[in-house]
Amino acid sequence: MVRGWSLADQVELLFAYGESRGISAAYRAIAVATGENATNIRKIHHGENLNPGLQLLRAITHYFHVDLDYFNCTTRAACTAYLSTIAQRKLLDHIEKQSVGLSEAGRAYIERTIDYIRRAEGLPPLGD
Repeated sequence: MVRGWSLADQVELLFAYGESRGISAAYRAIAVATGENATNIRKIHHGENLNPGLQLLRAITHYFHVDLDYFNCTTRAACTAYLSTIAQRKLLDHIEKQSVGLSEAGRAYIERTIDYIRRAEGLPPLGD
């Protein structure tokens, strides 16, 4: 029997995503930060709670800095793509906020730096 993509699988991927960004996936750390119960978080992670409340899911997504929409994906590929999109959007938002007030020369320097990094990673520069 082939097992489908489950809530526990989604939570596992979300934990890995968070840890790759320096966010602890320890049940106690999540519980302390969210005010939720560590046992409930563990039960979701281990597939023992297949129908957690909306408040708990909101707390988990907030903790890992993603949107509740994350739990709408139905495959590993879709969840991975979603997390990649979230990370990309957050990076772009950060760059935009940090560049407020910079001169045209400063903004051009940022663009050249990004192009340089893209070439170093074997990616083509992006056109306008």
